[in-house]
Amino acid sequence: MQVVHAILKPGEGREAETILEKMGTDIDDFKLIKTDTGDLLIINLLYNNTDRLIDQLTRKFDFEDNRERSLIIFTPDTIIPRDEEKLAQASFHATRESLVTFAQENSSIDFQYIMLVLASAVITSLGLILNNVAVIVGGMVIAPVLGPILAITIGIVLGDLKLIRKGISAEVIGIIIAIVIGSFFGAILPEIEITEALKIRMFPTIADLLIATAAGAAAAYSLIRGQLKTGLVGVMVAASLLPVMCTIGIGIAFGNNTMILGAFILLAGNYLGLLLSNLTVFYFEGLKPQLWYKDQAQKLIKKSLIMIVLAVFLLIIPLGILTVYQFYVEKPVDVVKSTIRENLVAGWDYRIQEVDITGNLINVYIYAARELDKNTLNNIKSQIEDRLSQEYNINFKIIPVNEINI
Repeated sequence: MQVVHAILKPGEGREAETILEKMGTDIDDFKLIKTDTGDLLIINLLYNNTDRLIDQLTRKFDFEDNRERSLIIFTPDTIIPRDEEKLAQASFHATRESLVTFAQENSSIDFQYIMLVLASAVITSLGLILNNVAVIVGGMVIAPVLGPILAITIGIVLGDLKLIRKGISAEVIGIIIAIVIGSFFGAILPEIEITEALKIRMFPTIADLLIATAAGAAAAYSLIRGQLKTGLVGVMVAASLLPVMCTIGIGIAFGNNTMILGAFILLAGNYLGLLLSNLTVFYFEGLKPQLWYKDQAQKLIKKSLIMIVLAVFLLIIPLGILTVYQFYVEKPVDVVKSTIRENLVAGWDYRIQEVDITGNLINVYIYAARELDKNTLNNIKSQIEDRLSQEYNINFKIIPVNEINI
């Protein structure tokens, strides 16, 4: 349930009452208080015609440019007494004005926004370089990247070009800051290696696109149901964006084209997934434009959906290739390396130089300071086959290392 306080000029309250009566609003759901200085109309909104009712009021009365009028919309925490029959009929969602206000406030390029992006980019970049998941998650908690995404999608659904431009501007600023911060730390910190956290974002898969899509749907649904204050879905959306932006920056500092391209593909896919799921949820949950923007909004939604869906299909091609690489090439290599480390870490001085997989043939090149026992190597071979659920011909190329003291 939501409550509207419409403050009007003296005598205008009766005109507003007439509008409510024509729309079939129950007489128990609104009250008019008349004074010499102005009229106050209190309306309890329970039903699906909330936005249509506000449209009628704003069409009749100018609330934006006239200081004698104002429109206040809020959601009460508790209702006493509760009319269970009416509440059972209600299908609550936040009003259009509430959603627009949320999007505007959370996509403003102000000092707070810039400082939060800077802080989260610093924390996230260091977390990626240190391969510390807890630090990366900490950066996500304060990252303000959800607001601009919502501004773009709400603007598309409502046909509000100004809101779309505001969201895009804020998002572009956030991307630039994150990439610059990532490049900065990638350049100044010595002997940085490609950590597992960075590697994950170098080789995105279709699963990453699905994760971003689900996160966007959760964010849009939570917002339209008035439950976004928890901020949990905002963290999930931020996890799809900010670490990837920082990875691009670190890749630029490394001069690693694979890291830059992989992270860029992932970032594009995550944005498309977020936009598509946001638009779908908002549209089917009944978010509608003001009556006089209806045609413009419908054309904008149609064009946007066509462009986004086409872009998703085009992006699925490289993501599909990377997915195959991850599961059929990169994963077996990781399994081979981890199995060798588990078996040799306790008793041998060694270093894995390379693992080459061609079909069912695996060549493993190992530098070893001692001779490796054949039974140990056979045991490693058996474990690798068990973990990969496939029989391989495994050749161990042992390169002896001699220590010479001079």
